[in-house]
Amino acid sequence: MCFALRWGRARLPVVSFGAWSLNMKTLDYLLLLRGAWLGGLLTCLYLVRPVLEHHGYFPHHGMEVMHWIAGAGLVVGFLMMTAGMSRRLFRTSQLGSRLILLMMLLSGVYFGFMPWWKLQMILLQAQAALGVLWIWVAPRQVL
Repeated sequence: MCFALRWGRARLPVVSFGAWSLNMKTLDYLLLLRGAWLGGLLTCLYLVRPVLEHHGYFPHHGMEVMHWIAGAGLVVGFLMMTAGMSRRLFRTSQLGSRLILLMMLLSGVYFGFMPWWKLQMILLQAQAALGVLWIWVAPRQVL
């Protein structure tokens, strides 16, 4: 894979990976969206949930927070997918694009298991594990 950094017409750095190039501003936004999505998910699972459970507010009130983070995951995943499609970077043959689709699918299935909060928590745990895998495999490559 050939990597080159050059300056574009608008004086923004452009990263070239072989046949396609990506504007650094778009890459920064995609990294920010991924960080917000995974950071919110991990914060809710490993900080907010134990505190609410300790004070006796889980699962009744705590699941409302989990519903919000699952819905936000769908919205952020859709934004990332739309940004990738507008730049013609979203390809289902790439690992990052597949992980976005899989995590969006898990967020959608989450709402299908509405009466069973334990199954919903298992789905969120799986989504968090996929997110950690996504960052570990490609720290500076989102799509």
